[in-house]
Amino acid sequence: MRTWRKVVPILIALLLVGLVGCGQTPEEPKGTVQRFETMPPALLELVNGGIDAVVGDSPVVLEYIKNNPEAKLRAFGDESFEKEFYGIAMRKEDTDLHKLINDGLAAIKANGVYDKIFNKYFGDGTDYVVPESDNRLNVTYNVAQDMAYAPFESLNADGEPEGFDCDLIRAIAHEMGFAVNLVNTNWDGIIPSLVSGTSDIIISAMTITEERQKNVTFSDPYFEATQYIVVKEDSDINSLEDLKGKTVGVQNATTGDIAITKYFEEQ
Repeated sequence: MRTWRKVVPILIALLLVGLVGCGQTPEEPKGTVQRFETMPPALLELVNGGIDAVVGDSPVVLEYIKNNPEAKLRAFGDESFEKEFYGIAMRKEDTDLHKLINDGLAAIKANGVYDKIFNKYFGDGTDYVVPESDNRLNVTYNVAQDMAYAPFESLNADGEPEGFDCDLIRAIAHEMGFAVNLVNTNWDGIIPSLVSGTSDIIISAMTITEERQKNVTFSDPYFEATQYIVVKEDSDINSLEDLKGKTVGVQNATTGDIAITKYFEEQ
């Protein structure tokens, strides 16, 4: 009898805890971020059904959808995503190069060359060939680019660099009288390549952020973009909020990665 007097209160307490627990709504999963080395594999994984969505720079994902209609993807923005501005990165101590690049960027904006390059990739597609630099300064700068990010930088069928960023830095080089050597560089190692001296310039659809400015100096902004969400055409995902509990693909260490990771952490 004394034993049951001890056990019964315990059983009642456990029963009450169970009843309270049954009335609680399970916490909704925040979501999972799956990281890829480049953007194309992330989009391919979405097409194959391995993930629910992809978050990436608007011009890049729109270019992929345009060139791959059979993928049956759609993309949209969300007002929670902030506008981003791309800049050309250089070492902090290379102040003369900073001025050279900014002066060249301002010059090609003033003389209409920037608009011709922009129109080639984001307008009506009218072709424009950037003249080769005369290299009157007798200097060649190594330019790091992650060439898996069309339409900004990619390798054509002949293995040659092409894209908006490629033409832009070539146009600045022609205007200011230096030469460039475009070097395909993995994104994860692109800033270390600059800091170590392997490269002198980065132009690779790189968003200007406070964190990156701790290590490099950026030129004046040269392109405005934002993040887009990519899903299958028949997906019921229509907003950033709909990504809760979903698996989202991103390119590692990009602003898309930063944005969606931050969103899930704040839920």
